[in-house]
Amino acid sequence: MKKVKLPFLTPKAFANSAKSLVDHLRPSTHKIGLPPGTLTYTGKNKLDTKIRLFQFNQEALLLDKIKSVKELDAKMSDKHISWIDVVGFDNIKLYDELGSYLGIDQLTLEDMLNISQLPKIEDHDDYIFITLKVVDLLPEEHMFSFTHYSLIVKDNMLITFSEKPNPIFQSVEERLQNTASKIRSSSIDYLSYRIIDIIVDHYYNALDWFTNILSDLESELIDNPSKKHINSILTFKKQWLILRKAIIPFKEAMRRLMKTEDSDYIKLVGEHYIGDLVDHLHSIEQTLDILRETLNNLMDLYNSSISNKMNEVMKMLTLVSTIFIPLTFIAGIYGMNFKYMPALDMPNGYYYTLGSMGAIGLVMFIYMKRNRWL
Repeated sequence: MKKVKLPFLTPKAFANSAKSLVDHLRPSTHKIGLPPGTLTYTGKNKLDTKIRLFQFNQEALLLDKIKSVKELDAKMSDKHISWIDVVGFDNIKLYDELGSYLGIDQLTLEDMLNISQLPKIEDHDDYIFITLKVVDLLPEEHMFSFTHYSLIVKDNMLITFSEKPNPIFQSVEERLQNTASKIRSSSIDYLSYRIIDIIVDHYYNALDWFTNILSDLESELIDNPSKKHINSILTFKKQWLILRKAIIPFKEAMRRLMKTEDSDYIKLVGEHYIGDLVDHLHSIEQTLDILRETLNNLMDLYNSSISNKMNEVMKMLTLVSTIFIPLTFIAGIYGMNFKYMPALDMPNGYYYTLGSMGAIGLVMFIYMKRNRWL
């Protein structure tokens, strides 16, 4: 496995990444004191709201860029299946007009614009509302980015709302252009399933990267543990928390949907397709549990590595001190200021003493080496 240089080892990088992660974890305060149903975008991506209208059937595909609800009404055709793709949350007035035209409840629109809203599935009288998170991997910054994404399945129509453009849906548009694709011959419910399936598949990419980066961090902890590695472990723990916050609520919502009796959405999409999504999300949850244990083990590994490193240093200092103890003893004896001491009058006494001290030190070194203390 190719090793990567972890970016969170410097205090500045750690502070920047930690701030970004805390923004994802912190609940929104934009709506405090506002009446229920007040449309307020709680994010920071001030992108112009753009609408695209895909209309298709087995024979044809039409694509129009829409600028107003009036234009949307003029372009809509009952002869086609319609996919209204709305990107950007800046134009609140346009969202209000869309809600009135499409018959979307104000509370539903409120959840679309609230990026702190947890993933969920709501079955309304005349539409299904699904909101979830798209996980984007930022490999250069070694962290995740999240896009708030919502779907409304209504009659023969799918309306999607995205906080910002995302290239992962390019494959869906390419399939729409293929007359032989199942999307072109199926109901709008299948198109919504394919979009959700792509989002869930990209969760695997995030988990795969997370697994690899923790493996690299583990190798560094074993080879050269440092206090700076604590920054990395704490940062990745925060990433694990926001990743779990983005995925697990949707898994629970899908599980509840599977238990709903006589669900029209499940009947139209196919129980085996929805069941496959639930299985994938269950597998992802298990992987998240493994990553949590890995992070805990990394902290234990860091503490053990630092302790072992300290023990090695203390062991070396002890062995060196042991070698010098008899040498210091001899030097201490001959450092006493008595007039009459053995060998003081010998011409080569100084050299005999040094030779004896060297021999003692060498014998002790060889003894420790044979016992593998060194």
